[in-house]
Amino acid sequence: MSLPLIYANTIIKHAIDRNTQLSHMKLQKLLYFLYARYAAHHDSALFSNQFEPWPYGPVLSDVYEAFKEFGSRSIDKFHKECDGSISIVDESSIPFYECLNEVWLKYGAYNGIELSKLTHEQGTAWHEAWQKKNQFLKWEDIIADGERFFTTNPNCAC
Repeated sequence: MSLPLIYANTIIKHAIDRNTQLSHMKLQKLLYFLYARYAAHHDSALFSNQFEPWPYGPVLSDVYEAFKEFGSRSIDKFHKECDGSISIVDESSIPFYECLNEVWLKYGAYNGIELSKLTHEQGTAWHEAWQKKNQFLKWEDIIADGERFFTTNPNCAC
């Protein structure tokens, strides 16, 4: 299973554990915020897959394919591996969970449309890629988003 799908499953578990609705669009945006925050704080990528500038914001195409059946409905199932097993990030991965918790605390209550609007702000990685018709969001712009969207909590331990 690809790393983005493992991270997506982990976000789904996080939402289910908190009895929170999670649309496909919200999943994509939370995954993007998690990736950007982790990149900004650790100067390292969670995975090698690249975000594409789709009309409603940054998207990972393999995550889209895995969860597109839900449409705008809340996701209530995990993506399964070929053998039927479900993979999520091990709870001992403290840097990952610190960032996930920060993302969830700041953006978990937002819906997909609200999160999409945030990614569309002028100067964001999505905005730059969309305007320039780039195939992927640029790394340095993603890192800038990881700072931009979390400036109210600059002392994050993640």
